[in-house]
Amino acid sequence: MTVARDVQGGPGAASSAPALDWNSPTLVYGVIAACTVGAVFLRFVQLLRPGYLLGVTEYDDGVLFGNAVRLVNGAIPYRDFAVVQPPGSILLMAPAALVAKVTGTDWGLGIARLLTVCADCACVPLLGLLVRRRGALAAGVACGVYAVYPDALVASHTFLLEPWLNMFCLIGALLVFDGDRLSGGRRLAWGGAAFGFAAVVKIWALIPLAVIGCLVLRRGPRRLLPLAGGAVAGLGIPLLPFLILARGAVITDTVTDQFHSVTQSNVGRVALLPRVSDMAGLSLFPGLSTRIVVLVLLALAAVVSIGYVAVYVSAGRLPADLDWYALISAVVVIIALLRPYSYYQHYGAFAGPFIALALALPVGLMCQMGGGGALLKTLAVGTVAAIIIGGIGFRQLVVEVHQKPWDSPAARADRLIPPGACVLTNDAALTITANRFVSGTPGCPSMVDSFGTLIAMTGGYDWWASNRVQDTVTALWRSEFAQATYVWLQDPSQGQIRWTRGLHDYFLSHFRLIGLASHQAGTDKVPRGGLYIRR
Repeated sequence: MTVARDVQGGPGAASSAPALDWNSPTLVYGVIAACTVGAVFLRFVQLLRPGYLLGVTEYDDGVLFGNAVRLVNGAIPYRDFAVVQPPGSILLMAPAALVAKVTGTDWGLGIARLLTVCADCACVPLLGLLVRRRGALAAGVACGVYAVYPDALVASHTFLLEPWLNMFCLIGALLVFDGDRLSGGRRLAWGGAAFGFAAVVKIWALIPLAVIGCLVLRRGPRRLLPLAGGAVAGLGIPLLPFLILARGAVITDTVTDQFHSVTQSNVGRVALLPRVSDMAGLSLFPGLSTRIVVLVLLALAAVVSIGYVAVYVSAGRLPADLDWYALISAVVVIIALLRPYSYYQHYGAFAGPFIALALALPVGLMCQMGGGGALLKTLAVGTVAAIIIGGIGFRQLVVEVHQKPWDSPAARADRLIPPGACVLTNDAALTITANRFVSGTPGCPSMVDSFGTLIAMTGGYDWWASNRVQDTVTALWRSEFAQATYVWLQDPSQGQIRWTRGLHDYFLSHFRLIGLASHQAGTDKVPRGGLYIRR
C-alpha cells in the first residue's frame, strides 16, 4: 500500500516523473520535419506569386537555363558559346531542358525554378541530420535559421546556383562526418565526391572542402587520400567531356577570366558594411541607420564570441571536428564574400549553412551538459530561438506578400515574333519566357550570356571600363547583329554591349523598333531598349 501511495501522489512521485529527453530521435526528427515544412511554405509562397514562376525575374537564371537548352540542342558550351560558370548547372538542368522541347522553354525554366526550391528546402533536413546528435534544440536552431535565412530565400526564388551548391556541400559534410567526428574509408571518399561535384556547380565549394582537408590532415597524410580521390573523381568526371570538346576553355573562362573580373575592377564596388549586414540577416530591415547596423553587428559578434567561449569552457572540452568545420568555414566564407568588387544578395546564401551550424552546435552542447539548471537553460534558449526564428519568418512572409508582381513581356512578344525566328538578345530570360529562345534558322547566333561573353573575350580585365575593351568585342556584336532577324534589347546601357559610334549607326540603319520599348529613351550612343526587326 505504501508503494502504491508513493506512485500515485506521495513524496516519491515528483522524482519519478520522466524528464524531457532532448536527444529523443522522435523529438529531433519532429523538429526537423516542422522546420522543413516552414521552409517549403516560405519558398513556395514567393515562387507562386504572379509572374515569378514563368516570368522574367533575373538575368542569371535565363543564362544558366539557356546554357542547358543550347546543350540539348546540339551546341557545345565553352566552344560554341561563352560560359563563365562550371558545367554543373548545365548537367543538372539538362533533363529540364529536354522537357522544354515538349513544354516550351518558359515551362522548362519554371521546372528549373521548382527544382531549385526543392534543392534549397533539402538543405534544411540535411542540416538537421548533421547536428541531430546534439539534440532537438540544436536541430531546431540549425534548421530554423536556414529556413528563414533571408539570403537563402532570395537565392531560391528562381534558378540560381547557391541552393544547389549548399545542397551538395551538406551532402558531402553528412558523409564526411560521423556525428561530431570525421569518418573514414568509403564515407570520406563519397563525401569528397559530393564536394567535388559541388565545385562543378560553383567553384566556391573548394573552400569547405579545403577546411575538411585540413582537419583530415591533422590525423595523418594517408587519411587524406580517400577524400582527395573522391574530390578528384567528383570534380574531374563531369568536367572531362567539356575539357575534351572545348580544349581548355572551361578552365580559362570559369577560373582565370572570372578571377580577373572580380578582382581587377573597383567600379560599382559594394561597400563592406552592407555585405556584412546582409549576411547577418539585417536586409529584412532596410530602414535601419548605419549607426544602428554597426551596433547590432557588434552586439551579435560579442554575444556569439562570449557564448562560444562560455559553452566550451563550461563543457571542459575543445570543439569537436564538426564544430571546427562549422566555425572555420563560416569565417572563411564570410571573408571570401567581402573580396569581390560586386556583391548580390543571393551570394550570401552560401554563408547560410555555416552560420546555422556555427550557432546550433554550441547550443546543442550546452543543452547536453549536466547540472540542475540544464533544463531551465534549455527551455530559455529554446524559447528565445523560437521567438527570433518565428519573428524573422513572419517578417519574410510579410515582405514577400507585399512585393509587386513582375511584368513579363512574354505574351506581347509571342504576338510580335513568329515561332522559330532568329532572335538575338542581351538578356536570355526574355526569349526563354517568351518561347523564342530556340531558333529554326540556320546560322542564328548561339550567344546566351552577353556579360559572360564580354568577360571571356577580354580575359576579365577591366571589362567595365570602355576605354580598355578590345575592338574584337564590337566586331563580335556587329557579326551577331548581321545574322539576326530580331534583336531584343533589355537595358542596352548596362554595359554588355560596347556601343561605339559605328556599331550604334550600323544597328539603327539595319533595325527598326517594333514594340516592347523600355521607358528609358535612346541616345546618340545607345539605342533604346525594346524589340527590333531587321529593316
